[in-house]
Amino acid sequence: MISGKQFENRFKLEWEKSFPNSFILRLPDQMSGYKYSNNICDFICFNDGILYLIECKAHKGASIPFDKISQYPKLLEKANIYGIRSGVILYLYEKYRVFYIPVTTIEQMKKDGKKSVGIKALEEGYNIIEIPSKKLRVFTDSDYSVLQNLKEGE
Repeated sequence: MISGKQFENRFKLEWEKSFPNSFILRLPDQMSGYKYSNNICDFICFNDGILYLIECKAHKGASIPFDKISQYPKLLEKANIYGIRSGVILYLYEKYRVFYIPVTTIEQMKKDGKKSVGIKALEEGYNIIEIPSKKLRVFTDSDYSVLQNLKEGE
């Protein structure tokens, strides 16, 4: 099993490798005793004029239930601001697959009555970007540079 913290550390390293001249800030977890963080996301990243609000999730199986993405409402508030890309990086560690899910895609899936997001949603044609990744022993070696092509609202 991969912990969320392990994946967050890996994401930071791979972001810096994918965007060498970018900015990335890990928002510190709050130790207030609450189950869920009050932070909008795990990372604030900036590259080439685009601000990324990124929540990282590592999950077993082929999907993650929406109720495990507690930052969704806060991310959605920022999704339609010009120049911001707001979404979730999902690492399905049993499948060695990494995805970027725009928060607007989660919104659409919820409207469609879906309860989770993962590989099946990609096959169903939802706007999900698979991050090019090479399988390693525990993690993947992922190239996040595909995110520089995201459009407004993604």
